[in-house]
Parts: sequence; structure tokens; C-alpha cells
Amino acid sequence: MKGFQRLILLSIIGTYLVILAGAIVRGTGSGLGCPDWPRCFGQWVPPMDISELPADYKDIYKIAGKTIADFDPFKTWTEYLNRLLGVLLGIGIVALFLKSFSLKETERNIPWFCGGLLFLIIIQGGVGALVVSSHLKPFIITIHMFLAILLLFGLLYLKKYCEDLQDTSIVPKQDLKALAISRLLVTSSFIQVLLGTQVRQQVDHLIRDTQAATHETVISQLGWIFYVHRSFSLLIIGLFIYLLIYFHRTRFNRSAFFLTLFGFFCVSGNIATGILLNYFDFPTNAQPPHLFFGVMTTGFIYSLYLNLKGTLLEE
Repeated sequence: MKGFQRLILLSIIGTYLVILAGAIVRGTGSGLGCPDWPRCFGQWVPPMDISELPADYKDIYKIAGKTIADFDPFKTWTEYLNRLLGVLLGIGIVALFLKSFSLKETERNIPWFCGGLLFLIIIQGGVGALVVSSHLKPFIITIHMFLAILLLFGLLYLKKYCEDLQDTSIVPKQDLKALAISRLLVTSSFIQVLLGTQVRQQVDHLIRDTQAATHETVISQLGWIFYVHRSFSLLIIGLFIYLLIYFHRTRFNRSAFFLTLFGFFCVSGNIATGILLNYFDFPTNAQPPHLFFGVMTTGFIYSLYLNLKGTLLEE
């Protein structure tokens, strides 16, 4: 079981790294650094210099009928490394699935659950290919992010489930009040990340596609989704502060307190980078940490929810 749990932990770390790499790809505009999939410019190891490409490469690698931008080795390798991390995560999920059969006698549902995670990562890879072939179609990017968070939630659930199998101690009484608030936080943070993806799509559309705005003017042209996204952060930070005070006073669950504290640090980082984006002309280097802090917050909140829920085993 311990080896299996280590694989789960490595897969969770790998998922966070893939999300961070995806955020860097998005923030640096490297999404089309590799115009084909699964190879990059027709090669398994992408070129380092434009001299390694044919003269008419822009016509050869058109995407959805649109000519690609000039070759940029930084963007190409940023996208390629993102793909490599995705492949490594996929290998980790396959290893998790194969290892799960050794636990079949301990818990017969684990192989089925790991099979679901494997199916999810395969679908995620297919959607990743669609992101490229659709010329970064916004709706496909949102689905890509949704599946990444779903995979993260699945791995966190499996981690807690295996911990419950190992723990024979008496399950403490649930704190129904804190559980209800944590459930609201999970829902709110999940919606917040998806809203943020939609805001980013609007920014790309205004700056890159229609060129109707610049980094300096784009905020003033965003629609209602941006204002809902910004206001949601106040709700989330308020709920975090309430839970921190509540757990500190009741001393009911110290691990829940620290999960809340770590989540609070992440949401604070998310809001700080959001302020940079809002008031300092949407700087590129603030975009990846903004998304990553948002996903980290969601992960801590979901772990908090599982902690407060108690055992995940059938009683």
C-alpha cells in the first residue's frame, strides 16, 4: 500500500506541475509553439533554430487554415516541455492503474477507480490535441482546464481513501457547520477558476484575435464575467478568514486548520497577482502564478472538505 500511496503523491505533484506548465504556456503565448500534435514541427525533438525547418514551414503547418506565427524557439520549447510533463503524468497514471491490481483483494474498487483516472488522462490528452488543431479555441481550453481539475480532485480523493483504509482509529464526529462551509468553498473556487479561464479567453480575443485592445486598455473592455470573477475572490477570502477563526477557537481539528491556512496563503497569492493584472496593464509574468495559485487554492479546499467529511469508506 505504501508504494501505491507514493505513486498517488507523485501523480498529484505531477498534475500541479502540468497545470503550472500550462499556465506558463498560456501566459507567454506559447500555445501554438508546436503547431502539430503529438510531434512538434513533424519532429519528436523540436528544432532549436529556424534553419532546421523548411522554407515554407508556415504554409506546411497551417492550423485551421490560418498561417502560424514566425518560429520562436522559446515558445516552441515551452510548449514542448509542457507536453513532456503531460506524458510523464500519463505514465504515472498508467503505473498507478497497473499497481492497483495488487490491492484488489484489499479493496476491490481501487482498480476501477484508477481505471477511471486513466480514462480521464487519455481524454485530457485528446483535448490537448484539439486545443492545438482548433487554433486555441477558447471553449476547448476551458474543457482542458476543467479536466485537469477533475483529475486533481480524483487523485486527492484516492489519496484520502487509501489513508482511510490504513487508519483503524475511531472516526470523530463530523463538524457539520465547517463541512457545509468547505463544500461552499469547493464550489466557489471551482467556479472561480473556470471564470478566470473565461476572462483569459476574452483577453486573448481582444488582444490577439481582433486586436481591439492592448494590455493597457483590455481591462476596461472586459465584460460581466470579469467583474463576477473579481467579486468572487472577496467571497472566498471571507470564507477562509471565517474558517480560520472558527478552527482556532474550537480546536476541533488542527489538520483542518492548517489545510485552511495553506489555502488562505494560496488565495492571498491569487488575489495579489490578480491586483497586478488589474492595475498594472496585465503583465505577462503575473498570469502563470495567478492561475497556479487559483488551482492550488482549489486543491487545498478540496482536501479540507475530504478531511471534514471523515472516512470515505462505507460504514
